[in-house]
Amino acid sequence: MLAIFIIPVLACLILGHPAVTDAQSRTRVVIGYSAMQAPVAPLWVAQQQGFFAKYGIDTELVFVRTTSVHMAGLISGHVDMSYTGGSGVLSATGSRMDLTFIASFANRLSHVLVTRPEIQKPADLRKKRIGVVSVGGTQWITTKLGLEYLGLDEQHDQMHILAIGDQTVLRRALEGGSIEATFLNGVMAEDLKRKGYRILAELSAAGIQTLNSGVVVKRASLQKNRELTTNILKALIEGLAFVFSPARKSVVIRTLMDRLRIGDATAAEMGYQSLLKDLDTRLYPSIQGLQNLQRFIQNYNPRVAEVNIVELIDPSILRNLEESGFVEKTFTTYGVK
Repeated sequence: MLAIFIIPVLACLILGHPAVTDAQSRTRVVIGYSAMQAPVAPLWVAQQQGFFAKYGIDTELVFVRTTSVHMAGLISGHVDMSYTGGSGVLSATGSRMDLTFIASFANRLSHVLVTRPEIQKPADLRKKRIGVVSVGGTQWITTKLGLEYLGLDEQHDQMHILAIGDQTVLRRALEGGSIEATFLNGVMAEDLKRKGYRILAELSAAGIQTLNSGVVVKRASLQKNRELTTNILKALIEGLAFVFSPARKSVVIRTLMDRLRIGDATAAEMGYQSLLKDLDTRLYPSIQGLQNLQRFIQNYNPRVAEVNIVELIDPSILRNLEESGFVEKTFTTYGVK
């Protein structure tokens, strides 16, 4: 029912408006995202600060909770571009859908394992319930990789991995006691830590490659609309520079508090510092990160093993923006070293 409901909604978002706005001649674009988490900040900021409009784009941001529905929206054309992790894209590509990553804003595991106070060490997670956003999604694979890093195995240690919902829902599930642990981004983890919950592991220290926040389009759309795609990427890069800008920190923190429903300003400040570690200023999608995702997904979707990871990435627009000096100039303008 969810797929039946959301896809018409996405269609209405596009079909209910002209392709180009009369007043300002901006091209209408729908951008989907499937994770309510801090690394989405460059996308939120790009819209909030008018960067898309600056580059001639009228954007509609659509949060699609389920990765498979999100990919269906992109493939059908109801979503023009996706800001998402690598798992759903790999699964769709394994099903012969021609998608490509043009950039990535987060290429390493950065989640934090947050547990209820009574969980004091990794071994205490045996036979416990661990919440994930959805089975098969990027955060689910983050959980698998994180447990592997801690020397744990779902089957061997008899853990129960439960699909609960986005990170705001996972936080409530942890607080309510329906799960004992979950992997969250630093912003929410800091909020829970101040409430007495335990930080059992910080995966950023592990240096494990993944692809957490990629920019994805259909290959045919990229070939047909290179100028439009270039302008969208320009807006996102400016959004990223804004997030990293010391002078704009308070605005970014307020955005995180509003979007993630965090009431504690001190926790949000600490979470912001974690976000800066989560995001990358080198925007090329990680081949090794996609290979790590492929390793897990192929156990559930054998076709994913056939995907050529290198061919899944098209960095040509990003390379052009770098060679033109746009990326360096944008970061310099915002005081980002």
